[in-house]
Amino acid sequence: MPRLLIVEDEMALIDSVTRFFKREGYDVFSARSRSQAVELAQHHPPDAVLMDVMLNEGPEPEFDGFDVSQALRSEGYEGPLIFLTARTSEQDKLLGFEMGADDYVTKPFSLQELLARVSAVIRRAGGAKSVFRFGTVEVDLDNYVIRHPDGTDSLSIREQELLRYLIKHRGKALPRKTLLTEIWRYSPNVTTRTVDTHILNLRKKLRDDAADPRFIETMHGVGYRFVATEE
Repeated sequence: MPRLLIVEDEMALIDSVTRFFKREGYDVFSARSRSQAVELAQHHPPDAVLMDVMLNEGPEPEFDGFDVSQALRSEGYEGPLIFLTARTSEQDKLLGFEMGADDYVTKPFSLQELLARVSAVIRRAGGAKSVFRFGTVEVDLDNYVIRHPDGTDSLSIREQELLRYLIKHRGKALPRKTLLTEIWRYSPNVTTRTVDTHILNLRKKLRDDAADPRFIETMHGVGYRFVATEE
C-alpha cells in the first residue's frame, strides 16, 4: 500500500484529499507545519509528499512549503515531492523545482489528475517500466497514449490504470471482480459492465479484434487476459 504525506494548512482540503486517496488504496498522513511534517516523515516514511507552497493558516506560518521541503530533504527524505499551489508565476515554479520538486499542481485541481500525477511520480521513483512495444504498437503509460505507425490514441486515467494492470499481469486470467477491486476499488457506481466497456475502448485504441485478439483475450465466464508479448 503506497504511503502519502500531505503537508497543507487548509483542513477542508486535507479532508477531501485524504478521503479520496484512502478510497484509492493509499495510506495517508497529514501535517500542517514543518515540525509535524518532519516527524511524520521520520516515523512513517512516505512514498510521496504533497506539499502546499503557502502555509499561512498553519501553526507555523513563518515557514512556507519551500522551507518544509528543504527540511524534509535535509532529514533524509529523497522520495517524490509534488507542490500544490495557487501561484502560477514561472519564477515560483522554477524555485519549486530547484527545491527538488518532481511535479507542480496548480489549485484548483482535479482529484483524478492529482491521483494520476502521484501514481506517476511513485512509479518513476521505483523504476517501474512505462513504455511497452508490441510489434508496431507502442504503449506509453506515463503519457497516456498508444502510438501506431499512422496515428496516436489518448488514454483516459481509468483506461491507463486498467491497461497497466493487464500488462503487469500478462498471461494471467483476471476475473472482472479482481479488476473492479484493483482499478475501481469496488465503487458503488461501477459494475462488471463498466469493466467490459473499458475493455472495449482499449481494444479499439489498440486496434485489437475480439474475435482474433492480439492483445486482450476474453476468458468466457471469468474475465480477461493480456496475451501480447514485447518485440
